[in-house]
Amino acid sequence: MQLRQAGLSELACQFAGFIARQDTTSNNAVLVAAAYLSDAVSRGDIALELSSLSNLPMTLLDIVPKDVRGWMDELRKSDWVGVEGDKAPLILTTSGRLYLYRYWHDEQQVNQMVSARLISSPVSDYVSLKRDFANWSHEQAGIDWQKVAVMMALSRQFSVISGGPGTGKTTVVVTLIRYLLNQYGELRIALAAPTGKAAMRLQQAVTDASISTCSAQTIHRLLGINENKEVGRYSRNQPLPVDVLIVDEASMIDITLMKVLMQSLSSSTKLVLIGDSDQLRSVESGTVLADLCRHGVAFSNTFQRQLKEVTDIDLPANFAGESILQDSLVLLQHSYRFGSDSVIGRLAQAIKHNEVKTVLDILSDDGVGWQQQLSIKHYQSQAIFLYHDFFDAVKQRQSAEQCLKLFEQSRILCALKQGIGSVEMVNMAIERYLSQQGWRTQHRFYHGRPILITQNDYRHGLFNGDTGLILFNEQGHLAACFLAVEGVRWLALNRLPAHDTAFAMTVHKSQGSEFEQVGVVLPDKVNPILDKALLYTAVTRSKRALNIMASEPILRHMLSLDKAGS
Repeated sequence: MQLRQAGLSELACQFAGFIARQDTTSNNAVLVAAAYLSDAVSRGDIALELSSLSNLPMTLLDIVPKDVRGWMDELRKSDWVGVEGDKAPLILTTSGRLYLYRYWHDEQQVNQMVSARLISSPVSDYVSLKRDFANWSHEQAGIDWQKVAVMMALSRQFSVISGGPGTGKTTVVVTLIRYLLNQYGELRIALAAPTGKAAMRLQQAVTDASISTCSAQTIHRLLGINENKEVGRYSRNQPLPVDVLIVDEASMIDITLMKVLMQSLSSSTKLVLIGDSDQLRSVESGTVLADLCRHGVAFSNTFQRQLKEVTDIDLPANFAGESILQDSLVLLQHSYRFGSDSVIGRLAQAIKHNEVKTVLDILSDDGVGWQQQLSIKHYQSQAIFLYHDFFDAVKQRQSAEQCLKLFEQSRILCALKQGIGSVEMVNMAIERYLSQQGWRTQHRFYHGRPILITQNDYRHGLFNGDTGLILFNEQGHLAACFLAVEGVRWLALNRLPAHDTAFAMTVHKSQGSEFEQVGVVLPDKVNPILDKALLYTAVTRSKRALNIMASEPILRHMLSLDKAGS
């Protein structure tokens, strides 16, 4: 069978070959579908839509069914393909979705646990709550969705709050915690995020708000998940001892981690998921937050009456109605960071809505840098512009805290790890330039080298995605340092977990981070990883300045795809 010639990966071809050897009932349709399912899972999907197989290469068209019904009939002939409820390696649903059993099972469990939590959580003191909302004043034209979100999270056992950069998600978290404490007094509140950096930002937010009753940590640390215990230390029989769990950056949570998380909670624990459903999916399989947000925003008459009574907010009639997540989903819509005159804000909205002409028009203006050439010289120029102050601080041997803060103000983001326009190539170009300036970049460790942790190290509290610097410490020895809420943490070089140089990092690794300035480098050729979600995520990492290095055809290609919704 011509699977390799059809452009399928080696892993996909090997998976199809394995089924052919194990299943005597398999036919061409089973093997082709299995190969494409393997590729879909590698991209982060948990299932293959059989309808997506209508445009196969000519080499395969003659040996497979012509429509979804034909595919389903052929797949059902295999002993390896079961229906929903079976324990077969592959599961075929009545809607024409093909799953690996593991992901079908995980999805079913998450759906059941979410459904069980879609209940009200009565507020204890409406008088004090009404007073709290009355004292919360900020300028907001139209519906104040921050207030709606807080009221929803207070009154529901499960709630989802999604919003783009600058829409006030952090404000919602801080206000929700304060109101919960006002309502219930002593309350066990836990804060978590998928990455160490996101957890640190969450912790900084509650620290700045003078909230000392709860602390933020990674989901893995909270649940006790490590390389030897994939399901953590908690379960339905021994649940996590918290009354409220607030999880930030929920778009980065894959279906399996969400299952483990929800299985770790007591039925009485209030769960609040917060994130940006338009961001990139998790690195592993599943788009849990995006899938939840696709159900639509709808509110019952009961909730609308409570909202009016407590906050004096009247919701328009179009928000009345039914939805699976009725009274449990709010989409924050007003950006406090990007005003109407913000170039980055307008660009993000244009990307979000696939407005190709608007995106290109914005990039052609002076507000955003746009270079269509990819070369070593351009990568170096980008770095000189973004890291100028950081380079000076390193050369002048300024404090570790100052160097770390300056480095965290800027970042170069790439779509790929290797190849033209990749993290590897950009890092090499920058180190070549620095070597010419006298930096000792030919050594593995050198003063000023930024690093990105690529493997969780629970012993030293470092996690995949954390960034730090190699600098001379007070004793004059090279060591690794990291910014933490309590200040700078130092670690001996021989204790460092796996890591890479981090002048440039992938867009995936940047999720949960914000920078003052961002440079975006995209490859010169079409790649399966390039889509709208990746471009949106890269652009919205920047708060102030943005420069994009990409050709117009690549940008047009990315805006024509919406794999996050597939």
